[in-house]
Amino acid sequence: MTDGTGSARISFGDVHVGFGRGGKRVEVIDGVSFDVRPGEFVSVLGPSGCGKSTLLNMAAGFLAPDAGEVRFDGDRVTRPDSRRGVVFQQYAIFPWLTVEKNIAFGLTLKRNRRSRAETEESVRRYIELMGLEGFEKSLPKQLSGGMRQRVALARAYATDPDVLLLDEPFAALDAQTREFMQELLHEASQAERRAAMLITHSVEEAIYLSHRIVVLGNRPTRVHEVVDVDVPWPRSPESRLQPEFLELRGHLEGVMRSLSGSAFRKAHP
Repeated sequence: MTDGTGSARISFGDVHVGFGRGGKRVEVIDGVSFDVRPGEFVSVLGPSGCGKSTLLNMAAGFLAPDAGEVRFDGDRVTRPDSRRGVVFQQYAIFPWLTVEKNIAFGLTLKRNRRSRAETEESVRRYIELMGLEGFEKSLPKQLSGGMRQRVALARAYATDPDVLLLDEPFAALDAQTREFMQELLHEASQAERRAAMLITHSVEEAIYLSHRIVVLGNRPTRVHEVVDVDVPWPRSPESRLQPEFLELRGHLEGVMRSLSGSAFRKAHP
């Protein structure tokens, strides 16, 4: 990990978050620190309820820590910013807009406004990158779940953010579609080379997409370990069968079982 200064795109510095007051206060995050460097894809793994999405919401500027700080390019995060693009678990696209108009939407807002020619060029680029050719005039109701999430990814990329924040974007998809979307996102991240932070419950997804994986422990949450993913780049479906992939998957699945079992025993003494 870096030290939270200089080259870090997103930096969490001794972050604390709790909910409630007085004797009813519940500590959720208890001193979490890690960085996301330029061009780096970092996944955050941890048991359910440990605060993974809370960390992403702080990076996005939707939520402030009770103590500690979150910084973006060295500046404290205090509000949402178009330089930090967010892709949610649900298909957060407008049902009344076509695919191309959904992708272009962010470029019509004042803070991201582009010329008509620039907007059309960007929309074409991300329609191609996400494999949406032929569906430009389609409405979301005419698309599968995977295609809707491709539209959401394309819209996030189109605003040219410095960091992409992904909150379990493929959780609602079936296994085959989810694997395809992982491969599509990996190809896009290779082409775009921008920093990304992914929240996921899937060990395999985290390994396939990431340079590093931050594993969170149980509440009150701290960083359990940080793992460098030594699977060669670029990844392909065959990467999932490589010894390095299988060894790391076995290690992380064991860690997750241990953490989940510990959480269950704590909740059911």
